[in-house]
Amino acid sequence: MTPDVRSFYAALGIHLPDWADLNASVRCFADSGAHQNGDGRPSCSVSVITGAWKCHGCGARGGAYDAAIARGHTPRSAMDLMVACGLVEPRQLAYRRSGSAPARPAVLVASQPPRVCRPLEISDPDIHRWAAALDADGGLMRRLILERAWSPQAIHELGIGFDGERITVPIRDANGGLRGLLRYDPFGELRPKVLAVRGTRLGLIPHPTRDLREHILLAEGPPDMIAARSSGAPAIAVPGAAAWRAEWAKAFTGRQVTVVMDCDVPGREAARRIAHDLAGVAQSVDVVDLDAERNDGYDLTDRIREHRRSSRHRSGPRPIAWPLAVLLETVSTTRTPMSQEAHT
Repeated sequence: MTPDVRSFYAALGIHLPDWADLNASVRCFADSGAHQNGDGRPSCSVSVITGAWKCHGCGARGGAYDAAIARGHTPRSAMDLMVACGLVEPRQLAYRRSGSAPARPAVLVASQPPRVCRPLEISDPDIHRWAAALDADGGLMRRLILERAWSPQAIHELGIGFDGERITVPIRDANGGLRGLLRYDPFGELRPKVLAVRGTRLGLIPHPTRDLREHILLAEGPPDMIAARSSGAPAIAVPGAAAWRAEWAKAFTGRQVTVVMDCDVPGREAARRIAHDLAGVAQSVDVVDLDAERNDGYDLTDRIREHRRSSRHRSGPRPIAWPLAVLLETVSTTRTPMSQEAHT
């Protein structure tokens, strides 16, 4: 029987997003009280291949068995559920005869991750229709400009749209083909904040082959990327802190890359992982920590908006809002050259 990690976690009341084919980010289920706002910014990562999990906020970790125990199962019911989902062999239930449960059941792992190729539920005509709808909605455009620091030019170039409920962000491959769509709430009014249309295959946004500039800024999430590009930066978005894939590194061969992730544990761990994968591939890799003292998710959009507000009060001509220059004005002491560190 092929291990079915998704069904196992679904039975625990934990939904693993369909688009996650390696690791899924979820709210901590081990000790939500140890997190601010009930872990509103999911800090727990679950392997959809093995069922292993780790919370980057409180440090709790374990396997599928431990997840079931954390959700209130007894050792016996946890084992029953693992057997039902193909995560352990039925013969391990021999503990029933002895009256004791194994402390750490051996988990079965498929040699290749089970994949179900679902067709993408939307197409290019949908993208164009939603882009036109956003362009025609002057009130929403104004809010995005003022509250999210997005420019009309960046919105149009990236094909950003509005489907009547959420902002739409298309994901395209190296040839410009549509491979997915993220639906985003830019104002924090909906939960979850980001949804992926069924059939979406995650990728960098925009694809690195669509922006051939030598110096690239890697940002966490499309919103930060759009704000950065609106300020003149050649930014590319990693879809989320847990979404980076090592095979994406080759697209940055010979380039200078600056990695700017959110100020929290998942963001900083993602930055280190990205820098490690880029070392020896990119010409140089720098990681910028926007504020080493913060751990509340402070991000690049926050920094750009602060810079814009402060620049209004400066005398003389307004400086060009090139994010790297802005960042280095105030955080140069936390800027670490990872391309050298990764080889030591």
